[in-house]
Amino acid sequence: MKRQTVMIVDDTPANIEILSETLGEEYELFFATSGADALELIRADKPDLILLDIMMPGMDGFELCSILKGDPATRDIPIIFVTAMIGEEEEIKGLELGAIDYLTKPISPHIVRARVKNHLELKRYRDLLETLASAADRAKKEFLRSVSHELRTPLTPIIGMTDLVLDSEEDDNKRKYLGMVQKSALRLLGIVEDLIETSRLEGEGSAPEYRPFLLKAFLDTVSMEARSQAEGKGLDFQVTLDPALPEAVSSDQGMLHKVLSMLLGNAVKFTPAGKVSLEVRPQEVAGELMLQFSVADTGIGIDPADLERVFSDFTQSDGSITRSFPGLGLGLTLARRMTELMNGSIWAESAPGGGSMFQVQIPLLLPEPASPGAAVAEADGAGQ
Repeated sequence: MKRQTVMIVDDTPANIEILSETLGEEYELFFATSGADALELIRADKPDLILLDIMMPGMDGFELCSILKGDPATRDIPIIFVTAMIGEEEEIKGLELGAIDYLTKPISPHIVRARVKNHLELKRYRDLLETLASAADRAKKEFLRSVSHELRTPLTPIIGMTDLVLDSEEDDNKRKYLGMVQKSALRLLGIVEDLIETSRLEGEGSAPEYRPFLLKAFLDTVSMEARSQAEGKGLDFQVTLDPALPEAVSSDQGMLHKVLSMLLGNAVKFTPAGKVSLEVRPQEVAGELMLQFSVADTGIGIDPADLERVFSDFTQSDGSITRSFPGLGLGLTLARRMTELMNGSIWAESAPGGGSMFQVQIPLLLPEPASPGAAVAEADGAGQ
């Protein structure tokens, strides 16, 4: 097995010699006598651990540690300071910069070997866990991709043939049973589509496509779909648009449509009685103009402890197998990923029993003045 590598950075040859004699039999050693030389060597070939002197001319140990921890390519390398400085202030500074331990001079070979061994073992286990997590994530994505497509293939003819028979069937009982089959198949198809969308967003080629469209026409389409669902359950549905909203905006219309449809669909799904509402307004955040969508309901609400968890994969606020509302819990996960792809943010606000409110903010981008007709052209396809 390849030996682990340790870099020793010290401007005193005697210290390098002691550390070499202490560690040379167990580890592959590299040396540097200045911070600048060490930085060049580390970026060329990352060691598994660094023993770093603090007091060096030019770039001292604190500065080198700060540079390494600020670089994503080197921030995970464990750093142990080797120094005669043992003041509490210096020790705190080193740990705050990202060092994991201190060794004090004069150097004790037994202590050096023990601490280096322990920290390298910890790094080995951490690297192993990261490798396993990465492999598990790849396996999950491949599984979702494969299973989703395999499930959708037989569902398409099931739904198509059911529609065909329903159009010609006159027996009320048979139509009732066929209707149940159709409803269940459509529900399953919706779950499969969520799985496929999850796989797609986690892969490549999912960057948003920004095009201009008329905002009110787009919102009318989204609201029409949600209103139909709400009225089917006997719920009131309200839409409030701020008069300051621009006529046209530029965004990924498809992604935004999916996000709002998921939030409004969830609001209707989890609201037994009362109302569902959509409010849209411009909002300035840290000097940047944002487009804010608020979807509120008077439904079952979300426990405060679950406000962040509901955006995780395969999660519902009620995680029991006896929960009242079916589904894999992927809708909010997809909404979060698509919102983040549009450089926006999404969060939930709720009090149990008092309903829920989901807020979405995306940058408010106006179409280029040179192409006013493009907004109208895109609006004709709103919601498609």
